[in-house]
Amino acid sequence: MQQKNYQQEILALIHSGLPQAELAEKLSDYHENDLADALAALTPDERQKLYAVLGVDTVAEIFSYLDDAEPYLKELPSEKAANVVSHMDSDDAVDALDDLEEEDKAKIVGQLDKDSAEDVKMLLSYGEDEIGSSMTTNYICIRKDMTIRQAMSELVKQAGENDTFYGAIDLKDLLIARAEDRLEKLIARSYPYVTDHEKISDCIDRIVDYAERSLPVLNDAGELVGIITSADVVELVDDEMGDDYAKLGGLTSEEDLNEGVFESVKKRLPWLIALLFLGMLVSSVVGAFES
Repeated sequence: MQQKNYQQEILALIHSGLPQAELAEKLSDYHENDLADALAALTPDERQKLYAVLGVDTVAEIFSYLDDAEPYLKELPSEKAANVVSHMDSDDAVDALDDLEEEDKAKIVGQLDKDSAEDVKMLLSYGEDEIGSSMTTNYICIRKDMTIRQAMSELVKQAGENDTFYGAIDLKDLLIARAEDRLEKLIARSYPYVTDHEKISDCIDRIVDYAERSLPVLNDAGELVGIITSADVVELVDDEMGDDYAKLGGLTSEEDLNEGVFESVKKRLPWLIALLFLGMLVSSVVGAFES
């Protein structure tokens, strides 16, 4: 079966002149990643109109799939940009903010709601090579002293804002347990975890080996501060592989693959000149002993 071109379908719908409500309903059938791909083909004015049609929750999801959110965030007034970032998962919000210049980043962070600002500032406090920089605070946390009935009620309550259900309690066990049983009986106490200041390169193999949909991230005091999801793991593995391939090509990082020709030449020219003269020296020594 021929692969559909969802981007062209989305653009055709946007340019069709449909009423806003009907357009929003039809666009809701498409994945946010496909909607993100379509943004680049729109004018700034068309994007502004599209954001109004989709609503801030959907726009936040779309921005999570952008490779570079900077040009799109800069098109928005700072208060609207802050509203979009506030509705993103904390790790996605940090990724989007990292694309901005420090001044623009500080302006948006200063207008985030209290909870979002605290989460974003916490994640920004970690080094790029630490697990804490890639974790998310979007998870469901239930106190161990609850009954099953109370835990289910709390689960439904938190599910409105957090969508990660997998962890130290098996959801199946929770559903079939007796209502008055204590939640503590279901907790897996030997569940794998990582710590927030661990180097990504040191624990990425261990994370992959567990093959869990999410792993808890603990601080030095043993407190839960976030989780690493399977989507985060895919991104981390991709980054690690990119760096490895870049190094095999003689580059310092994967980012060097995308830099301009002028920057690349400026970095490498001194070393190339040094290697040229070294090669000439080696050649002359070999020539002296050629006979």
